[in-house]
Amino acid sequence: MELQQANVGIHHIKRKNKEEGTKYFQVDENKILWFKDRLVVPKNRELRNHILSEAHSSKMSIHPSSSKMYQNLKPLFWWTKMKKEIGAFVARCDNCCRVKVVHMKAGLLQPLPIPGWKWEEVSMDIISGLPTSVKGYDSI
Repeated sequence: MELQQANVGIHHIKRKNKEEGTKYFQVDENKILWFKDRLVVPKNRELRNHILSEAHSSKMSIHPSSSKMYQNLKPLFWWTKMKKEIGAFVARCDNCCRVKVVHMKAGLLQPLPIPGWKWEEVSMDIISGLPTSVKGYDSI
């Protein structure tokens, strides 16, 4: 059923391409549909999810953000609402929801309580990644 819907979608694009003479869509000698120089992916949920999971979870990509993933896939593939689907796919990724920096924002700094006795508590703030000083230090 889903494959039939995908074929109907591609046949619709091919027919419209013939009627209007669109220069963006082309069919090659193997009857593969291209949008400019990108492969047109049919409306097949399983196929699209396979492409998205390969681009997002493979050992070579390691969970890129939706923007980075879109930039990686854009030169290769085309389908309607591609950017929106990529964003939704990344938003559903359990690892990304737990690990991404956006979820690790710290709150406002709070003053430490005044100790009742000297050396009862010792604390330290470390700041790194500062511009390098004359002596070569980048942390305080």
